[in-house]
Amino acid sequence: EEGGDRIGRLRDANNELWDDVRFTREAVLDADNVNSLAAKATREAEKLVQVPRYDAVRLAQAFTKKGSVGGQFNWTDLGFQAGVCFSSLPSNAWFLYGPLDSEYKPKERKKAERRKRQTADDDEVELENPDDVEQKDKKKCDGNELSAVEKHISVIRKTVDKVCRKANDDAKERVDSFKESIGEEEDERTAKKLVKRYLKEQSHISAVNALFNPRSFTQTVENVFHFSFLVKEGAASIHARGTDVAAKFDAEPGPVLCKANAPSPETGANKQNTQAVIRLNMRDWRDMVNAYKVEESHIPHRENGKVAGKKSKKKRKSADMS
Repeated sequence: EEGGDRIGRLRDANNELWDDVRFTREAVLDADNVNSLAAKATREAEKLVQVPRYDAVRLAQAFTKKGSVGGQFNWTDLGFQAGVCFSSLPSNAWFLYGPLDSEYKPKERKKAERRKRQTADDDEVELENPDDVEQKDKKKCDGNELSAVEKHISVIRKTVDKVCRKANDDAKERVDSFKESIGEEEDERTAKKLVKRYLKEQSHISAVNALFNPRSFTQTVENVFHFSFLVKEGAASIHARGTDVAAKFDAEPGPVLCKANAPSPETGANKQNTQAVIRLNMRDWRDMVNAYKVEESHIPHRENGKVAGKKSKKKRKSADMS
């Protein structure tokens, strides 16, 4: 039996066994069988190729027989004959770049040229002041863009000014009763300081009643955030009033705010502003609204906001469904 037929028969038998393979160890044995068949086929293929074999002794004897002249070996003639082999190319030899005997032609690469900006002459160019450049194709504000924020800050500024002025006017009407409560042991100078401090404390309004919107948590956060810009500019101030000061000047304890005069450049340079980050969630918002009994905030409720618009749409939709 020839080797090729024997290998084919063993391969067919192994394929039949493969149909019964169910476990991993059986698949490993099948892989070993395939590896053995491949090695056997390689050896059988090598037997089919008959390559002439030479050894060093036989090669030296052949050179001596053909290259000896007058009892001496002609090394010069061997060199010329061997040099012909080194100056020629093997036939049917191909590589990735084509045959060896082909002429190499390098590819021409285009040089990258930078695009020159098309600029007019220096004499024709007119310089523009950034303050004079008008914004082109500016989108119209819909009440929720940056201009609306600036408008809302202005509303808060005017509201705080109005409420604080009204509180100060009401305190002036009640100042006589406060003067009567001052003891006779206080001198006139101290009494004036107490009256001035009373009017100042009475002009401070509750920050919760001013900024907290009982109808919208979102607008409450916006009110507090926009009010912080006034504090940063020095146009308003906010602080916590203690129970002792509140009891002494007949005021309510807690966070209060008031209008402040913007500092001048001379005094503002020496004044240090302090900032703080507070956490406010919906639960705290409801608790503070209920604790201070806020029915309507001093900052008016905005009906054209995004959240308010969504709520109104839901109300109209529910009304239509009913």
